Amino acid sequence: MATWQELLHPGEAKDFFMRRPLPPFNPATRSYSRANARWLAELSRLAYRHDAEETDTPLQPTQHMLLEKAGCIRRQFFFSRETDTQALLLEFDTATPFAVLVFRGTEQNIKDLVTDLNVGHLRHNDGKIDTHAGFTLALDSIWEDLERALKQLTHPVFYTGHSLGAALATLAAARHTPAALYTFGSPRVGDDEFVASLNAKLGNIHRVVHGEDIVTTLPPEALGFRHVGNLQRLAAPASRAWHDWLPGWLLPPIPLSDHAPLNYVDKT
Repeated sequence: MATWQELLHPGEAKDFFMRRPLPPFNPATRSYSRANARWLAELSRLAYRHDAEETDTPLQPTQHMLLEKAGCIRRQFFFSRETDTQALLLEFDTATPFAVLVFRGTEQNIKDLVTDLNVGHLRHNDGKIDTHAGFTLALDSIWEDLERALKQLTHPVFYTGHSLGAALATLAAARHTPAALYTFGSPRVGDDEFVASLNAKLGNIHRVVHGEDIVTTLPPEALGFRHVGNLQRLAAPASRAWHDWLPGWLLPPIPLSDHAPLNYVDKT
């Protein structure tokens, strides 16, 4: 079970890339790969760590140092102070070079809360496809710089993110096609037309859900929102009755605990 700290402040962890050995990433495969999922889940957790662009006193080792130790170069950091939207573009100089675009998920601030709660549909210019207004506006706030950087790459790019980051990665995939999209604990992003359009455009969408993760049930289907991609379900422990015996302040409720990035790192 994840703690409140691991759920609410994943970027402050001290064990990035240390919880278990990571197998080599396979940039040649577009099908679901547990090895690739492990890497992308950990990168999605690390995306929550604030570095020098956001704080005068970054935690040590810094995000930049951790990425270098893991064998990757942080090519660019994207940040909108208006919407508090962040993304990292990372490059891996392996035998077959590849890149990863990872979006940060929800943090404990009012701007991210506004983004998550702004569920009103935002109609696209074609008049047919609706997407979550808050998520769409958040991506818009960094898209110009992000698109420019993506167009400069010549090797495969994998998109990923956890929670809000997963939603942003999904919307980005609809605008600029990646090699594959891996989402962890993603909320629903768009309507039936959006799902059909993205599934037709990109078959390599891997939607990873751990246990009873409550965020994956939002926004409700009754409002017209749908999930996109192929579901990869990560099993929670068969019995968690002991959780009920613990004080409520010690651990989050199971549906929230299952959403913690740490669980996605450990279970992939």
